[in-house]
Amino acid sequence: MNIDRKSKVTLFEVATITSKLNLDNGGGTARGIKSSFTSLVNRWNGRPYTQRYYDILEKRKTLPVWHQKEEFQKALKDNQAIILVGETGSGKTTQIPQFVLEAIDVESGDRRKKFMVGCTQLPRLDAMSVSGRVAAEMDVTIGEEVGYSVRFEECISDKTVLKYLTDGMLLREAMNDPLLCRYKVIILDEFYTCCF
Repeated sequence: MNIDRKSKVTLFEVATITSKLNLDNGGGTARGIKSSFTSLVNRWNGRPYTQRYYDILEKRKTLPVWHQKEEFQKALKDNQAIILVGETGSGKTTQIPQFVLEAIDVESGDRRKKFMVGCTQLPRLDAMSVSGRVAAEMDVTIGEEVGYSVRFEECISDKTVLKYLTDGMLLREAMNDPLLCRYKVIILDEFYTCCF
């Protein structure tokens, strides 16, 4: 297979591939390669995937971050902290938390206790709208497996594994639980640094 690339591919850059992969009709997987999306049952809610899920999945695969999924998951496994920089619209806010969920185990040794992935958003409206978008991408119900927490409003349940929240809400949770024990991973999305 002849692959022609304009430059070395780094995180969030897209390679120009001149040759075409032979794809089968079974969910868009390359011949001989099993995809994590070939299962017909959603691992988060135990229901069959809807047609909308597959339509959104095809759009997700066109995002620049999708091409670096395996590289990201390896970096997540090998490092304690990761800093990602990418252009607006590359899929950082919606895809990276889902990649983290695929890479970690949210169940503890005690099956009754679950961990969450937290993802901060600066404006409260972003936390609410992004959580709705990600819930649609994961084919789950907002407030169940994917939720949000903003000032004066919380939409989560015992099933929540991915929670979008404002940085103020994360600080409020840290006052009650300084180690943030409920979270397996915390993603600080769009945070500002101050220099004195």
